Amino acid sequence: MTWATSTNDQPSGTSGEVRFVDGSERADLEAMATRAGLLLVPIEPPRPALRGRLALLIESAVEEQLERKGAPPPGVGASSDLDASLSDQLYRARLVGNSGLAISLYSLEGIANLAGSVDAEDSAVLRWWLAAARERPVHLYLAASDRGVGVYGEPVALASLLASGATVAEPMSSPSAAPEVRQSAETMDLSEVPPAVAEVAARIVVHDETDPTPSPGPVTCEPVNDAEALMQAMAAIFADETTPSEPLPRVEASDAERVEAALSFEPDAEAAPSPSMAPPAVEPFCSPPTPQVVEAAVEPEPAQTLPPSEAVTIDPPAKKTHPPLAPNAASEWRRWVGELESTRGPKPLAVIERTFVSAYVPLTDALARGVAGEEAEPVAQAWAKSFAKSYSEAFDALRVRGKRPTMVLDVPDLALRIGRLHGARSAQLVLVDGMRFDLGVRVNERLKSLLGQHAALTERLLLWSALPSTTAMQLELIGRGAQGLKEVTEQTDSEIPVARGRSAATLRRIRAGQREVLKLDLVESAMSVPGGPLAERLDDLADEAAEALAAHLLRLPPRTLAVVFGDHGFTLDQVGGGTSAGHSGGASPEEVLVPAFAWLVGAVH
Repeated sequence: MTWATSTNDQPSGTSGEVRFVDGSERADLEAMATRAGLLLVPIEPPRPALRGRLALLIESAVEEQLERKGAPPPGVGASSDLDASLSDQLYRARLVGNSGLAISLYSLEGIANLAGSVDAEDSAVLRWWLAAARERPVHLYLAASDRGVGVYGEPVALASLLASGATVAEPMSSPSAAPEVRQSAETMDLSEVPPAVAEVAARIVVHDETDPTPSPGPVTCEPVNDAEALMQAMAAIFADETTPSEPLPRVEASDAERVEAALSFEPDAEAAPSPSMAPPAVEPFCSPPTPQVVEAAVEPEPAQTLPPSEAVTIDPPAKKTHPPLAPNAASEWRRWVGELESTRGPKPLAVIERTFVSAYVPLTDALARGVAGEEAEPVAQAWAKSFAKSYSEAFDALRVRGKRPTMVLDVPDLALRIGRLHGARSAQLVLVDGMRFDLGVRVNERLKSLLGQHAALTERLLLWSALPSTTAMQLELIGRGAQGLKEVTEQTDSEIPVARGRSAATLRRIRAGQREVLKLDLVESAMSVPGGPLAERLDDLADEAAEALAAHLLRLPPRTLAVVFGDHGFTLDQVGGGTSAGHSGGASPEEVLVPAFAWLVGAVH
């Protein structure tokens, strides 16, 4: 048998071989195999759903080609094992004039896990076919890109691991996510707040009824500000972020220059952004305050009339207020202004994402709440304008480049990867229409308290919307995948209806290509009309969205992964003391950057 990596030799019908080939070599080799009298069996890249079923996939592909050639049906007992099946297939291939099999397996990537390995069952099947190619007229053509795919070896007896002097291998570390996913998740870490010490203590202290020691008094939920340690940790994570962890795809000079030029901000002197990153705030985990008991006023007799000075008035209940996204906004907003001003010149996408999360979002929230000074507003507006101009000019180049940020269209693949990583039995895509980043952070924090121990937050990601940043465009790309990004135009075929009124709080099923998505219209419906001040409006909307999402997540079966994500954001204009209806479709940071949160629900401890 010949083990070859080139196509210089003519395939033989009397011996087998295994080759790694690329696209052009594969076409030539398949043509030569057909001329040499081999039965060509092309196998398209298997989907992840076929993981662990590689043997059935190959056998079915061979049977399909034999049937097309008019071969007789398989004999009795042919499917008892792989060896018997191959013997029967080779015999029937000779009956129709073929001397052997040429199996062209296009790619194994679809059935590989996050670590780049096929599972134990498929590994055993691959080892068997490699051995069969040594002994029989079987030609196996594998993709050159599969050279690095991991394959498990033959199992060993448990007793051999416990033999005298044998050492047990260290447990394997968890597989890491793809580089672009890891970068997005690390950026999102800047929006998380470490739990307060008092909060943790309140959750773990249990009072023993038999213990005479009196139980501790009420726990105060004042957040502990240990920002310095967090700043140092985050600065260490991103200290060398400009050095890629993997070789980047080859990019033509013209495309690279277009992207770098378009992603540059104002061409002033370039200065490194401040490494200090203050975490935004989260509402302390406390039990709701005990309501004050108000004695009911006794209605006077019908004939009695109280003077206006003695009339009883009952004040309406106080409206719940929420703190700023960053607990120390009053003292940190000047630093955020400096960080935005320092983001000048060409910057990598990671720096732009980090600046958006750590400086722009908390600063705009502080401005909306009246915490930051008026001098911060023109700085935030200038940064947003530069972002919109940069992304608009860079989008066409990003569409065709191999290197691009993690986008909304990647959500189905992300859900699949995260589900594998955490052992989920099923996955759901939950789209919150119009959930921009700062609203998503609010929604997620409220979900934590509503879900409690019934669900675990496994991943948080920052996603980019394609332009135009509309629901129709994002759903079309979710259905078509990454390839659709290069082909799609700004015009979409259909409008996406939005539920109104009470129906907006109910998740409904829609189709995005061949994928099913659950869509919540609460945000999009509320943004279609004017409303109150920005911060108050987002806080109230986050409460409603979190309640609707929690009601759905708590009904899911155990080990279900629910990826809650936004498709695009919106902007609001100041109108008097309130805000206008929402605008979407543009390239502003509020419209483009959206969050995604992966929740593993049910039977989680």
